[in-house]
Amino acid sequence: MDAEILFFMTEKDQTEFLEVAAKSCDAVVDASTVLEFHVGDCKLIFTPSLFEDMTLYIGKLEIRLGELTSNNFKDQERAKSTFRKLRNWLKKNYWSRLAYLNANKKNKLTPSRNHWLGPDAKSWKEVDEKTRLLKLSKTSWMVFELGY
Repeated sequence: MDAEILFFMTEKDQTEFLEVAAKSCDAVVDASTVLEFHVGDCKLIFTPSLFEDMTLYIGKLEIRLGELTSNNFKDQERAKSTFRKLRNWLKKNYWSRLAYLNANKKNKLTPSRNHWLGPDAKSWKEVDEKTRLLKLSKTSWMVFELGY
């Protein structure tokens, strides 16, 4: 079982978050498309948001709990605690009142409380809500709007 938190971050948001994460982890390792936050013998996986063609795609922070418990990592409780601390920091500092638009159903907005928007990403989106998009992925029909 995994635990994750999904977010939209600009580079400015990411820089601020990585400063917080670095203080909570033993090491931050660049592993190509993701960053690994090492906590003892455990890892949290950070996948940054991707910005391309006026579209910001979702990123995530995850901990693979099944992997931790099945391999008897000695620092798993500290890793879980670090994940909760970083997740709570995001929830305290980010905005969660997004709604997603189903591209297949015109004008149908659905509230989403499980996706978090960084403060700089929110400001970026507010400049031009029509042309600046927040999407789940390049192939997804989910387009997020500032909502409720």
